[in-house]
Amino acid sequence: MKSSEITYSDLKCSKEQMDHIYEIITTMSDSSKLSLLFKQTHLKELGDRINDVHPLKFLASIFSVPHLKSCMGLIWHDYFKRTGFLDGLAPSLSREADQGKLQALLPDFASELNLTVENIQTFFDSRDWENLVLYLIQT
Repeated sequence: MKSSEITYSDLKCSKEQMDHIYEIITTMSDSSKLSLLFKQTHLKELGDRINDVHPLKFLASIFSVPHLKSCMGLIWHDYFKRTGFLDGLAPSLSREADQGKLQALLPDFASELNLTVENIQTFFDSRDWENLVLYLIQT
């Protein structure tokens, strides 16, 4: 199967990877900046274990869980945490966009999060990942 033929249902996030995502997001949300510095190595290790989760599946894994979605609101209000989150996410979204691998996945991604493609398309067209995440937090 060519990568251009990958469908959204082909994107996987195992239970173990979901557990890692849950730990990363809740730790970022619940920890002070100083505490995060001490947890940085562990968080990087967890991040390495989810590197093969597609960025759209990663976002869906967060925003389909109400507790993680609320955690993202807390992360977002802290510049340090928000920047750390985007530093991990934005390059992978941009890489997938550069390879033309996002557009075909948008309808199912939007559907999984009860959104319309029209409401998120402009974020993808302009590669405005920061405002995409903000939109997902606010919806």
